[in-house]
Amino acid sequence: MFHSLVEMSLADKGTPQQLPPLASDREFRRFSWRTIHEGVAGPDQVVQVPRFLRGEFARDPEAGDHGIEHHHHLQPERIAFVVRVPVAGAQAIELVGENRLSRFDLAALARDGSRLPLAGVEPAKVTSHAAAGVRSGAGNPANRVDILVLGDGYTSAEQSVFNTHSEALWGSMFNVTPYKEYGNFVNWTTGFVASAESGADHPPYQAGCNTASCCADSSAQSDPRAGMVVDTAFDGRFCTSQIHRLLTVNTSKVLAAAAGYPDWDVILVTVNDPVYGGAGGSISVTSAHVQGPLVVIHEYAHTFHRLADEYTSAYPGFPACSDIGGGPACEANVTNQTARDLVKWRHWYDPTSIPVPTPSGTPGTGLFEGARYLTSGMYRPTGNNCLMRSLGTAFCTVCRQEYVKRLYAGWPNGVPAGGIDLIEPGSESPSPAVPVAYVPGTSQMFSAALLRPEGGSVSVQWLLDGQPIAGADSENLVFNDPSPAPSARTLELRVSDQTPFVHAQMADGLLVHTRTWTLQPSDVLFADGFE
Repeated sequence: MFHSLVEMSLADKGTPQQLPPLASDREFRRFSWRTIHEGVAGPDQVVQVPRFLRGEFARDPEAGDHGIEHHHHLQPERIAFVVRVPVAGAQAIELVGENRLSRFDLAALARDGSRLPLAGVEPAKVTSHAAAGVRSGAGNPANRVDILVLGDGYTSAEQSVFNTHSEALWGSMFNVTPYKEYGNFVNWTTGFVASAESGADHPPYQAGCNTASCCADSSAQSDPRAGMVVDTAFDGRFCTSQIHRLLTVNTSKVLAAAAGYPDWDVILVTVNDPVYGGAGGSISVTSAHVQGPLVVIHEYAHTFHRLADEYTSAYPGFPACSDIGGGPACEANVTNQTARDLVKWRHWYDPTSIPVPTPSGTPGTGLFEGARYLTSGMYRPTGNNCLMRSLGTAFCTVCRQEYVKRLYAGWPNGVPAGGIDLIEPGSESPSPAVPVAYVPGTSQMFSAALLRPEGGSVSVQWLLDGQPIAGADSENLVFNDPSPAPSARTLELRVSDQTPFVHAQMADGLLVHTRTWTLQPSDVLFADGFE
């Protein structure tokens, strides 16, 4: 357990989009918690934590074979998560999980903070990449995806090595479409934590091993660092669950160190070790191997935009899904629906020229059989060209679209829960929260700061009483009411993302953001008591 008093940017856009449950959501454990103030319980809130570790690796990264070798249903050694509780108006929290109720007195936690089990973990020393002169978003954490990158196995003398590795990870991720085009929607922050020694633990090979001190995976026989044991900040170790490439860290210690940047939505860990490996789950981990970042990119697509795997290697016991009824819906990039007019991504291809199902080898988007660990009865959008089917490739049209929609819809356990706003919250002038007084016949300036994707454009339009104002297509407007008899008016700023990555018929209203001002002439305001 760890307790820390932190300052956060917690402004929120609003209510998150309510998405239907997915079958893969059963891979998450849900913990409910609520604040208690003067004996009154606040509303329940939910934390979702992955139940399993994911091990998905290139079959032979040295030879360029990026087909995925996967290991699932791996139980982590511990379940760890963060609860962020406002200081004001809360005296205790109640945590409900796995049919168990726990109550924590916040004053007692603060008083005993130095004696809690993880009290010795120092918060990471954070550095924004923008401050370091490296391309990155540098916006309000309350209106961005905040990715925090921590390092394990870097000594105090190796901070520059950590910087190099984290920049390489950034370069790999944000060279991928659509992450690249929406790079300024992300705050990329690095946090340095010094380790006593370099690298990670490499348990030596031992046939039949079932302890953490050795590795039963035969591939460990070729590990050039076999037998190395080091003292690191986050206990990085290969051969978790007896899988040589499965490189994990102590999640509890990572979350404690992340208090140095409490606004994080996603945590990635890079480990100062050249042997190929990594992991997915609540925290994605990569080694310093040149192919390691590809693991993180694939895992980020699982945890952030909730995509399914599109390969066909068997996964016994994986929760079934259905888009034709009888079970939770399938993820955005897979389906068992074959009715031509009902396939959920049908707008991305011409059903008159693309056969459904689509023969192997057909270029572009269609309905290709084999996905979600099944060779038949489940379909994917493209043939073989998708990062959810093979590492080192590109995202297909549907997977690309889902990332952009997730940015605007919001994400689990994150801020803003209601998604990113193209109109920067709090930048509006004057504030639209109250009626705006104006003197008829005079000019009034209205403005707002806009967030524009790096690789695209937005359309801007001001409307008066629902009608577009000619030529009013920037973030600033000088308003002058031409009415001969001034009256209350409604002024609206409407901003739309024009991205080609989201099909207009699949946008679900997520790409259009607005602000509305109520305008009252000053004599009406006086009569109504607003002045």
